[in-house]
Amino acid sequence: MASSLDDEMAGTTSSEVSNTTLENEMYLKRKSNDVGWEYGALMNLSNLDKVKCKLCGKVLSGGIYRLKQHIAHVKRNVAPCNMSSYEDKNKCKKNLKNH
Repeated sequence: MASSLDDEMAGTTSSEVSNTTLENEMYLKRKSNDVGWEYGALMNLSNLDKVKCKLCGKVLSGGIYRLKQHIAHVKRNVAPCNMSSYEDKNKCKKNLKNH
C-alpha cells in the first residue's frame, strides 16, 4: 500500500500532499452524536479536551463545547472560526442554546 501511495504522490507539490493527507485522515471523536463532531476531531486519545477544528485547523482546549463556540462565533472564551459558514454558525448556536 505504501508504494501505491508513493506512486500516487509522485509529482505533487507539498500543499497537494497536505490536502490529500488531510482528506484521507481518519478523524478521532468521542462516542457521541453531538453536532460538534461534524466540525472537529480529537487531537489524541490521551487528552480528550484537545480538539482540532476541521474548517480552519485551529487546536482548541476545552472540548467539543468550546469548539461549537468557536464555530458559532461566541466570543467569550474562544476566537471565532473565519471559515464557518452562516449555516455552520446557526447549527452550533442552536445546539449551544439547547444544552
